This record gives sequence, structure tokens and C-alpha cells, in this order.
Amino acid sequence: MEITVSLSMDALAARAQAEKPVLEEVWQALQLQLQRAGFADGAGQGNEFGLRELRRDPFDGSEALYSEWRGLDGRRLGTVLIRADGNVYAELDVVKPHPTDARWFVEGVTAWGKKGAVKTELKLLPALGA
Repeated sequence: MEITVSLSMDALAARAQAEKPVLEEVWQALQLQLQRAGFADGAGQGNEFGLRELRRDPFDGSEALYSEWRGLDGRRLGTVLIRADGNVYAELDVVKPHPTDARWFVEGVTAWGKKGAVKTELKLLPALGA
């Protein structure tokens, strides 16, 4: 049992290291989208990973890297999933009124794609009373 756990931890560390460039690219893309929307500080400080694990993809059985971004205070900021084929999907919580358009409330921002081709989009909800 310990050998399996050790091998699993080694596999997780190796996968996390291999995916570091795409994780950084996704984080930067999310921050840029927030800055374009008018959030001067993006998502604020902190982008440490609080949880990392390999998850089995129910569709094809491959291993996907799942991570959670944490703020400096330990609070979960968002999640990212990188599938074995390189496709990535990430969500970052915002939960603030839109800084330049009072008609909208920004629930979060999402990113998807592959290394070198990451797209982003705000998750908007109609503002209350607008």
C-alpha cells in the first residue's frame, strides 16, 4: 500500500511540474481578462495551490490534473483541470459587481483551451435592481 501511495505522489509531483507552464499561462489569462473588465488588481493576491490531485476522467479513463488556487488567507479562489490530452478548463471566483457596468454582477471568470491557445470569458449575472 505504501508503495502505491509513494508512486502516486511521485506521479502527481511529476505531472504538476510538467503542467506548470500551462498553469501559469491560464492564471495570467484569467488575470488579464479581469483587468480588461476593469478590476485593477485582477483576482487580488495569491495563487498558491491548496489542493492538487490526479483524477480519473470518467469518459476516457485518463488521468487529469485537478488543482485549486488559494489566496494568501487560504480561501479557495478557483479551480483548474488539465486533461491528459492537454485541454484545460479553469474557473476563478470573483463575486463582485462589475466595476464599469452597473447592469452586471461578475460571478467569476473562466478559461479553456490548450497551452498557447487559452480563451477567457467573464461569468456575468444581471445585477439586482438594474
